[in-house]
Amino acid sequence: MKIFGGKSSSTDGTTGVSQENGGLGLAHVAGSQDKPVLTGCEFWEGDTITCAQRLQDEIKRRGLVRSRGVGVIGFGAYGLFQVAPPAVPDAELRDAVRWQVKDLIDYPLEEAVVDVFRVGVDSRREGAKNAYVVVARQAIVEQCVGLLRHSRLKIDAIDIPELSLRNLAALLPEDARGVSLLYLGTDRGVVIVCRGGRLQLARDIPFGTSALSAETTGFESGGFDDSHERLSLLALDIQRSLDFYESSFRQTPVAALYLLPTVTPLPELLPELQARLGTPVKSFVLGEVIAGDSEALQKAEGCLLAVGAALRNEREEA
Repeated sequence: MKIFGGKSSSTDGTTGVSQENGGLGLAHVAGSQDKPVLTGCEFWEGDTITCAQRLQDEIKRRGLVRSRGVGVIGFGAYGLFQVAPPAVPDAELRDAVRWQVKDLIDYPLEEAVVDVFRVGVDSRREGAKNAYVVVARQAIVEQCVGLLRHSRLKIDAIDIPELSLRNLAALLPEDARGVSLLYLGTDRGVVIVCRGGRLQLARDIPFGTSALSAETTGFESGGFDDSHERLSLLALDIQRSLDFYESSFRQTPVAALYLLPTVTPLPELLPELQARLGTPVKSFVLGEVIAGDSEALQKAEGCLLAVGAALRNEREEA
């Protein structure tokens, strides 16, 4: 979602900045698209204003000033709606869909930033095309832009978490066939389906690791409480999403569902989902798809959206 763009900088690689898990993440990726290298990663807990100075200092310390920057706005700061796009040229699509989301937001359209990207064909509606429309308040986008400018990055794009995660999915060997990723933040998450480097489907998860941690799930004691119900709902939402993808887009089942690392460890999540789903479930290991030293890869588990943003390449359409 290239809401704002800029010219490529002379500094090698891309710097991603994300608002996630109650803090601010920073990641820098260099190298080619086929051989990306994570050169550095940091995460600071706290509100954006508190972390902004630390971000600026770290970018200066690492010599990333004027590097290509991609920001990721946080979950809940935007709306993502699936629509049937009108039959207009791609250059006119963004303006055409603005009026389709007018009644889906609770603030004036004049205060909104709107972007759109196409997904697969819906087989249930005689090959009708689908698209996702992203809507955010101008103030939210401008805040993210200001954060990057304050850190002296050259703004290339402002993205959403779903597209940042798409960049991680594109690294997996199963992406050509179709692959799903589950991301769980502290308070909410998302399950996505990608194929051939393109986002096909995204479904919001209204809770995160705080609702599934060992302290509340009863995993260790074998209890069954509200958190176990959330786990059942999580498995059900994932299965429904995968079924919808197969039926609506006439696709073969995804090759696997990958669980992204979580800030709060959830050791029982993988076996529980393996037992409940009809799809192979695997752990996403960043070090298997991207190079980098062990310290940077370990830190990346707390700011995967920043890593995904830093993987954004200039050839992407969305």
